[in-house]
Amino acid sequence: MALYVPAGARTRRLVLVGAAAVVIGLLLGYVVGRASSPGLSDEVADVQAMARDVATSIERLSIEYEQSLAGEGGESAATITDAIDRAWADLSEAYAAAIWLPEAATAGTDEAFDRLTAMVDDGVSAADFVGGTNELTGAIESTFGVVRTRST
Repeated sequence: MALYVPAGARTRRLVLVGAAAVVIGLLLGYVVGRASSPGLSDEVADVQAMARDVATSIERLSIEYEQSLAGEGGESAATITDAIDRAWADLSEAYAAAIWLPEAATAGTDEAFDRLTAMVDDGVSAADFVGGTNELTGAIESTFGVVRTRST
């Protein structure tokens, strides 16, 4: 025996079931989206990793600089200056991604980069160059709140 359901009741049920499905789908989408999206701490960690990599590359330049002074390893003032320029470009990307840092935050590292490049141009001693790299890596670490172990 079949029961007759009026057309209005069928339409009402269909609309209610459809609305419930949309609400459930939106809630599930929101929950999944929030769970899979990176948070602020993830973004900060990514920027700090970029800054840490730049500091490490600057720190390692002292070895290449010493080789360039000795005329070994195919290193020259130009290759050291190019490496400093690449590190500066990489750090600029980190600054661009670090939207929470004020624009003035670049001042300390920009000046230290300029001094390090001038040291290469002037042909300072390896010990003085190490001092310059330590100054720059210290400025990077303090600006970005990076803590890292020294490789030297």
